[in-house]
Amino acid sequence: MNSRKGTRYPGVQARESKKRRHNGRPDVCYTIDYRDAAGNRIRKDIGWASEGFSAAYAAKVRAQLILDSKTQALGVAPPAPQLTLMMAWERYKTDWLIANGKEWQHAQSMVHGHLAPIADTPLSKITAYELDQIMASMRRDGRSPQTIRHVIALVRRIMRRMRAWGLYDGPLPFDAITMPQPNNGRERYLTPDEARRLLEALRQRSETTWLMALISLMCGLRFGEVAALRHGDIRRKEGLIYIRESKNGKARHAVMPDAVCEALCALPAGGYDDLLFPGKDGGRRMAISDTFWRVVDSLGLNRDGKGAEIRDRRLRVVFHTLRHTYASWLAMQGEGEIALASLLGHSSTAMTRRYAHLMHDARRATGVKMERMLHAGPPDGDDGQDA
Repeated sequence: MNSRKGTRYPGVQARESKKRRHNGRPDVCYTIDYRDAAGNRIRKDIGWASEGFSAAYAAKVRAQLILDSKTQALGVAPPAPQLTLMMAWERYKTDWLIANGKEWQHAQSMVHGHLAPIADTPLSKITAYELDQIMASMRRDGRSPQTIRHVIALVRRIMRRMRAWGLYDGPLPFDAITMPQPNNGRERYLTPDEARRLLEALRQRSETTWLMALISLMCGLRFGEVAALRHGDIRRKEGLIYIRESKNGKARHAVMPDAVCEALCALPAGGYDDLLFPGKDGGRRMAISDTFWRVVDSLGLNRDGKGAEIRDRRLRVVFHTLRHTYASWLAMQGEGEIALASLLGHSSTAMTRRYAHLMHDARRATGVKMERMLHAGPPDGDDGQDA
């Protein structure tokens, strides 16, 4: 049994795991000790650091349990607790996200991180002022507008779900705040030469990272979609990849080029529901391997012509650049907005319009064809008359 070590919070211990890893170190489980109303000693695990839990949060839980025990010992019924953001989050995580097979780890890190100042605040007391203070603090910390939007949107989803379930009937303060407008659309896409060099270097270092990158580049999948792929999603006979977990919640199919099909066929066989690219713990990967970043750095893809590092995140090469390259190349080959939206899994063409400028040459070629038809007549064998 792993030994527990004390923390700076009384009654809170930390236990390192011999198997689980978090941020390159052994994962830590926080445990509390206290006595119940009958004087019995209670020891309880609160949660792992990798799940967003901390010693400070464990101390808050312990304090509440001790208060409840003392109140019970006095024979006084404790007042019904108000639904706090943290309590609502735990319900939302368990009964909505986990119950529906949705990813929740990133959201939990936001609750225990950016939202920590209001985590113990009752939902009815969360006002536009509190949310504006959260956003101001994140801006001071250099967080991007998109990150700020994600954090506030999480609070909104939690509160709306609690209201839908009849657990909360108080105000929703979101109409009174102004959400930041991000300008973070990716502008950088790879040239064919850059893409070839990147894939070749990745394959020399890691077959798994290379194959994940190849699928994103050649099929247009997001990282989360690649990480969620299972053996049963590969439809080799049809030349398709079934994407059951898309960002917009709608399943779709991606066309699988021969190079991707051949690479996937070389993988060891697995069960229908087994992940194609499981993490070290056997679960779904939450981030691309560090190998990807080392290769990008070694190729100088995030440096300008003078060797200086590119700071603008819209111009930096990241894993999502591969999907952006897929869409950009198709647009330059004349693929229309509606077709692109379908291939990329966009719910509308609004997101796809960012590629419109790349369609200029293809559209110009269409105009040239129309002029030829007008001045040269129809193709041979077609007199323009109905049969």
